[in-house]
Amino acid sequence: MIVLAAGAGVRMRSSKAKPLHSVAGLPMIEHVFRAAEGLDPAQLVVVASPALQESLVSSFARGRFMIVVQDPPRGTGDAVLTGLQSVSNATSVLIVYADHPLVTTAELQALIIRCQMESALVGLMTCMVDGAAGYGRIERDPANAPIAIVEQVADDPRKRDGPTEVNSGIMVLDPEWAARALQELPPNPIKNEVFLTDLIARAAADGAHPCPVVAVSGSPQTLIGVNDRVELAAVDDLMRRSIRTEHMRAGVTIISPETVFIDADVSIGSDTTIWPYTLLQAGTFIGERCEIGPHTTIERSGVGDDSHVEASVVRDSHIGKSCHVGPFSHLRNGTTLADLVHIGNFVEAKNARFAHAVRAGHMSYLGDTSIGESTNIGAGTVTCNFDGVDKHHTEIGAKVFIGSDSMLIAPLTIGDGAATGAGSVVTRDVAPGAKVVGIPARPIRRREAKSAPHRPGKGG
Repeated sequence: MIVLAAGAGVRMRSSKAKPLHSVAGLPMIEHVFRAAEGLDPAQLVVVASPALQESLVSSFARGRFMIVVQDPPRGTGDAVLTGLQSVSNATSVLIVYADHPLVTTAELQALIIRCQMESALVGLMTCMVDGAAGYGRIERDPANAPIAIVEQVADDPRKRDGPTEVNSGIMVLDPEWAARALQELPPNPIKNEVFLTDLIARAAADGAHPCPVVAVSGSPQTLIGVNDRVELAAVDDLMRRSIRTEHMRAGVTIISPETVFIDADVSIGSDTTIWPYTLLQAGTFIGERCEIGPHTTIERSGVGDDSHVEASVVRDSHIGKSCHVGPFSHLRNGTTLADLVHIGNFVEAKNARFAHAVRAGHMSYLGDTSIGESTNIGAGTVTCNFDGVDKHHTEIGAKVFIGSDSMLIAPLTIGDGAATGAGSVVTRDVAPGAKVVGIPARPIRRREAKSAPHRPGKGG
């Protein structure tokens, strides 16, 4: 299989290579790779420009595909010929484009099967559209066999009105025949490039072959390539609509679907409800019976069953079962919530571990900390973890009561069952069961209960 990705993509007006622009949270070329890999190809070859080569090497796992460079770019025909020179022992080669992210494995499979059944030199995926616009139109002979692809500049405009069969660009080729034919094709006189589409007429003219060219109809979405940011937005919208539909049919309720954005690679359990203006980004897992949103962003994070995340931001974190987060809270950088944790409004947690049934109800910053089971964090608590040079850890035990407006100066350990008074500035470790108050905080001595003096009664 050959993925063509050597185009300059100048209409994107970007320093980033076109195939690396995102659609539904993943690079365009990643969607193409996944459709291709669903066929389990013997080889996956990417024909890239020198600029894209470096980005592919740094962005994707090694060994997933082979990269060959077309430099300078000399048209699609030369790009395929460049790729074919790296393909070995193949009886057929599938050609796809890196900027066609809506292509599906099923459509590619149908084209390959048809081409193999007919032993064709060339297999085309075509689409029916209402007016050919700038696409190459499929010309057929009286027996309805494809014989050429006619580009707009060389076509009769009357043949491009109304329902028209056009070329998607996706092909299956007999590699030995195609390599020979591409070497013999003359360059286009206008662009001085070898056009891949010229192979169709070349194959159709091969009278020695019983079925030189076959065509399989694909969906109009398959036809859509991305050349600029307007087309990028249109493709992104189509894919996100499809993603939402799949989730809803799998048992997820989405309120006002057009306001909800779900990336590819997001998993959502049944009976979960997604409220408006919610963004679920790639790498996110949502359990069953959850309430997510409104106005929530979750990225590369997990949310356990029966949890509610409301009007909050969660990144690179994990939320356990039956938790409540928000509104207006921020979990980030490896924060982990065990089950039954409550994070209220205006709480930020960074690299924090919350054990079972911890409560942090209001306006706190909890960074670089571990908090034990059933501990209560009062409003306005701050773990002062940064000394201007290094970050330090705060260890808070189980069943601790942290009073409102406590400042916890890390590094610090607060033992199980301890407490801090409201407004305390805690600079030293607190022993288990102790209570500290003040600025700086000091332990309160436990008062021994005094026995009441014996007062004899009147008759005593």
